[in-house]
Amino acid sequence: MGGQRVMTASKYEMEIATGRRATDGHVRVSLFAGQLLALSLEGHGERAPTLLLTLEQARSLQSALAKLIPLAEGFEPPEASANLHAWPEMERRKTSEL
Repeated sequence: MGGQRVMTASKYEMEIATGRRATDGHVRVSLFAGQLLALSLEGHGERAPTLLLTLEQARSLQSALAKLIPLAEGFEPPEASANLHAWPEMERRKTSEL
C-alpha cells in the first residue's frame, strides 16, 4: 500500500489512489454544501453511490481510522505454515485486468 498517493483536486477536495496498482481506483473526499463531507469510491470504471457524512460522522470515521491504522502498521502475519495461501506482498499480474 506504499503506492497510494493523495492528489489535491481543489481546496475543498482530496483524491486518494487505492489498491496496489495505479489503475485500481480512488476515493474522493470533498466538502458538500459547506456542512457535509462527500465520500466517493471508484474502481475499474465502476462507481459506488456517493456517501454524505455529517461532521459528527466524519469525526467518527477519523477516530476509527486513528485506531485501525496503528493496528495495521503493527500487524504481523501468522506463521507461513499456518496460512499456506498468504499473499507474498508482490503483484503477480502484469496488467490491470482481473
